[in-house]
Amino acid sequence: MLMKTATPAPATLAQLHHLLDAGQALSATFRGQLSNHLPMAQQALLELGASAQRLQAWTEHYETFLEPRGCAQPARIDPARDLGRPGSDAAWREHFAGRIDALGAAEALREALALLVPGAGAIAFHGLIRTGHAVLAGHDGELAAGLAHWAAHFMPLPTVEDGPLLEMAYWVQALQALPRPGGLPGGLITGQMQAWGQSPAFAAVAGRLRLGPDTLRDIALLAARTYAATGNFTVLHLLTASHAMSVLEPWWPAPELARGFSVAAAAGLLASGAAPSLALHSQPSRPWPALISAACEQDDAHVIKLTHAAWRLGRRWPDAAWRAAVERAIPF
Repeated sequence: MLMKTATPAPATLAQLHHLLDAGQALSATFRGQLSNHLPMAQQALLELGASAQRLQAWTEHYETFLEPRGCAQPARIDPARDLGRPGSDAAWREHFAGRIDALGAAEALREALALLVPGAGAIAFHGLIRTGHAVLAGHDGELAAGLAHWAAHFMPLPTVEDGPLLEMAYWVQALQALPRPGGLPGGLITGQMQAWGQSPAFAAVAGRLRLGPDTLRDIALLAARTYAATGNFTVLHLLTASHAMSVLEPWWPAPELARGFSVAAAAGLLASGAAPSLALHSQPSRPWPALISAACEQDDAHVIKLTHAAWRLGRRWPDAAWRAAVERAIPF
């Protein structure tokens, strides 16, 4: 007689909160300016249905790459001085924790987004992405940490409000026609985005996307279709950032905040060097349950987060592009 195999116990929100509490002792960055993906992937694994055992094992594996937070005494925040100053993370954490205590998480988030979305591309979108996962986790300490990561690496990109507004296809075409800046740095995504942002030609085009009720969906689909076609690592970040913006949308103090994200998206797309795809060139073949199961077994935090983002975006805006993007990230 065959013995039945016990179904692994699912991860729970209580387990996630316990892990997030422990994770507050870890630095937001490691190996220089690489972002700590631990809390983001932990929340994604929970929502994708990973088992408690898998969530714990993945945490223990990823923690080996991370570094403890410094012991510097946080100073009082001066937004005019401390926005974009990486060494200010501890002070920003204390600041946002205080605002959450004073206002509640929802109002503190609304206040913070008015300050931070104009620099949505901070540290390759990871401040934005970590904040989105913190909101989904419902964890105030992690929300303060995500906002602090964003504020400490704040990266506004200059634009010139001049010229006619452009529909998505023409905006993408205008971006692709921009001359490549000289001396683009190699390596980190952030440096390449900054180099594009310092180009006067970029400033003249990036802020001219016509905003509307479907703008965020269209940017997300552009990212999904482009990633499905290219597998480009920078475009992956644009997709997960688009998901984070969709999570945070109820707390945007004004729809015009989408402008800051569209400018950052323009820089990310150009930094990627990928040819943008406005249409899907191949249809996915695997169903969501198979893709989600495979994602939960991945060690790469980026693949886990991409799957989670695409799956959730697909529930809001049904389209084959979301599964196609995940299929590109998870080989057969």
